[in-house]
Amino acid sequence: MRVGVIGAGFIGAIHLGAYANMPEVEVVGVADALPEIAAAGAAVIGTRAYSSYEDLVSAEEVDVVDVCLLTSYHRDLALKVARDGKHVILEKPIARSLEDAEAIIEAFDGSSQRLFVGHVVRFFPEYVRIKEMIDAGELGTVGVARTSRRSPFLTGWNDWYADWRMSGGVLLDLVIHDFDFLRWTLGEVERVYARGVLGREYNRLDYALITLRFEGGAIAHVEGQWGYPGPFNYSIEVAGSRAMVTADSTGPEPVRLLGGATGPAESPDVITGKSPFQTELEHFIRCAATDEEPIVGAQDAYEALKIGHAAIESVKTGRPVAPGGGG
Repeated sequence: MRVGVIGAGFIGAIHLGAYANMPEVEVVGVADALPEIAAAGAAVIGTRAYSSYEDLVSAEEVDVVDVCLLTSYHRDLALKVARDGKHVILEKPIARSLEDAEAIIEAFDGSSQRLFVGHVVRFFPEYVRIKEMIDAGELGTVGVARTSRRSPFLTGWNDWYADWRMSGGVLLDLVIHDFDFLRWTLGEVERVYARGVLGREYNRLDYALITLRFEGGAIAHVEGQWGYPGPFNYSIEVAGSRAMVTADSTGPEPVRLLGGATGPAESPDVITGKSPFQTELEHFIRCAATDEEPIVGAQDAYEALKIGHAAIESVKTGRPVAPGGGG
């Protein structure tokens, strides 16, 4: 597969590093509006640098376009890719607004070109193992889940993460990972209640605490923070009627199981080593080549965005919100 990467900043560099370990992929070009960033990204993989998507696809044969741009730019570029008849990989979230997401999905609906959205947490070994345990009934009936995702405040081109209109803050850029994983694991969300610092203009700090109630009865508490005074970290805890499972990126064990038939605590087998981003991109490339259905569907990405916008509306109004509008 011939891939063109658009955007060679933070996430683009991660994708390029993953492609370097994928012999089935030829990165034919890297485009970025900043020439020095494009050149640096191209050097990582030994390919050519371009100043725009248009320049890249006019000069190179491209099968898959990997979009690693600002969220607010996703719609315009995805629609161009659809018109050009190429597959697209969009980093999460699928778009900044629900309307933009709908336009992107419609552009790829019914065509032979594929739309893939990078909700990479579905490919983290700890999370894969936790979902397997839940699906197998090892925890019993799930009642409560807790997740936390904390990071220093991110920097990016023109400080775009700090512009809520472009990034959507922690609710649309950070904990959307957890919204997607929890919905994938526990089912549809019927109600969202959130509190956060949105609109209070704290300097380079964003924090939110969200409660999700699922149609099946489970409740999840989701915490997200930009401005954490330490390295990025995440954790998850899922408690069921038989046992509880936890994972913490700061701990020595990838996954711990407490209770159940195995005793007070054990560490279930978790395969680690390969970057989850590489696992994700290998999966997407294989799906594009074989028509295999992706683990993350376009509708999944849309539903996660709906939960994020419901959380935004809840922060603004102070009321519980059903996913589906607002934000």
